[in-house]
Amino acid sequence: MSTPLCQEESEHAPPESKDQERRRRNWIVFLYGITTILLFADQNLLAPNLTAIAKEFGFDDDERDKKLGGDIALAFFLLGAPASFVVGVLADKWNRSLLFAMTVGIGEGACLATFFSTTYQQLYVLRAITGFSVGGALPIIFSVLADLYEAQQRPAAAAGVTMGCGIGIAVGQGLAGYLGPTFGWRLPFIVVSAPALICAVVLLLTVKDPERGAKEKAIIQQRERIGNEGIDDSSCGSPCDIAMAPTFLDAQEEKDEKDAYNEMNSITRELEEAVNGDILWKQRWGSNIRTLTSLLSTPTVVLMMLQGAPGCVPWGIVNTYLTDYLATDRGMTVEGATTTVLMFGVGVSAGLVVGGAGGNYLYKINPRYPSLLAGCMAIFGCIPLWILINAIDSESNIVLMTVVSFVSGLGSGVTGPIVKATLQNITLPTSRGLAFALLNTFDDFGRGLGPVFVAMLIVQIGGRRQAFNVGVLGWILCGLFNLLVFFTVEKDEQKMQAILSQEVARRVEPQKKQHSRHDPI
Repeated sequence: MSTPLCQEESEHAPPESKDQERRRRNWIVFLYGITTILLFADQNLLAPNLTAIAKEFGFDDDERDKKLGGDIALAFFLLGAPASFVVGVLADKWNRSLLFAMTVGIGEGACLATFFSTTYQQLYVLRAITGFSVGGALPIIFSVLADLYEAQQRPAAAAGVTMGCGIGIAVGQGLAGYLGPTFGWRLPFIVVSAPALICAVVLLLTVKDPERGAKEKAIIQQRERIGNEGIDDSSCGSPCDIAMAPTFLDAQEEKDEKDAYNEMNSITRELEEAVNGDILWKQRWGSNIRTLTSLLSTPTVVLMMLQGAPGCVPWGIVNTYLTDYLATDRGMTVEGATTTVLMFGVGVSAGLVVGGAGGNYLYKINPRYPSLLAGCMAIFGCIPLWILINAIDSESNIVLMTVVSFVSGLGSGVTGPIVKATLQNITLPTSRGLAFALLNTFDDFGRGLGPVFVAMLIVQIGGRRQAFNVGVLGWILCGLFNLLVFFTVEKDEQKMQAILSQEVARRVEPQKKQHSRHDPI
């Protein structure tokens, strides 16, 4: 059961309660974060060793790019897309700690079993199942984050999780690139999956699902108004002593008053109960289609979806092909190519920091400004990636290689945390799981079909380099859609807060009337 809102860092709470709440939040973020790193580490465990795997299975170069680069990526993300949607819907209804542990268990169990695969068919099926956990985990994670942080803090929180994804991908690349040539391509699958499964169990046993909507501005403001109307909330969460003159309240009236306060002080607990079957927005569990329709009628949500698919095509190039391309087409060693891609990952981490900090700063000035940063940096990221694809090889100066790789990652890393924070800010607490499921579905569409599209281009155009140059254009489309968010996001966020305020006011009004009946004359 989730923690009631009245236990969330109230300004009247004693210092030890605030410290306990802060420690609880840090522990939740840490466990979700470390599990996310391990979860995304298995996404690219094949990439550095595509040529070695192709030789083991008897594939030529075209079969390598199609079957190992395109087909497996397609299976990985196309299973991840429906998984994201299903898990996203359940994340709005179920205990998210349990759901997250189950999702990780399914995918990482398949990752562990990959070590024992001996045929391409087995590898294909196991990688597809692994995609379930990657696709299903993100809607849960971002739904939880939105209930731990207020709106202005969410870009930094989203940057932290997105950085975890990037670090995980880099760790997976590094493990596969450095261990694969010596110990074989299968060993990294055990190195990654075993600790991920352990973390999922620890999270299940130690993390309670955070209260939904506890950090929404409308709910926080309503609590402040309740406090300003004379109700003492210093003992938040237990029956409170209402400051009433005893000559005007008999014992039964005082009991009624305390009961009324307890109801007011658990607004988000009522929201949680509504999620489990009661009426929230005058809809029931069976109204998911209406929720979906509502999301798709929000302009900013639509733009967030549209920017995802083309933006993921260049990521498919980087994650699936780039290491092997630098090693086989540009003359580097596998270890040297891995180091180059790791420098790209370092740049992505720096970009996530810029996106998180810059998003926080710009949001405080105007909620529309973060989208300008996201759009401009997505377009800028094309330039150094084109240089990396066309100009960097085994003869390149190491300083030039490092700078180009880092700057390319920097440009591509800024957009992610801003997009996720924006989606959190414009969706209701009980529709965020579905919203992130939609976002992840469009992303998976790009991640899955991107490598397939690139593999097709390789055959049609006649080479990896030309195909990669075309694929990078996806970031320009991504940037343009993010720039359009400037014109819609402020209105959509205000609409969400207005709906939430109306619902909270409707629930509080009966208790306020009961309180006023007992006021001394």
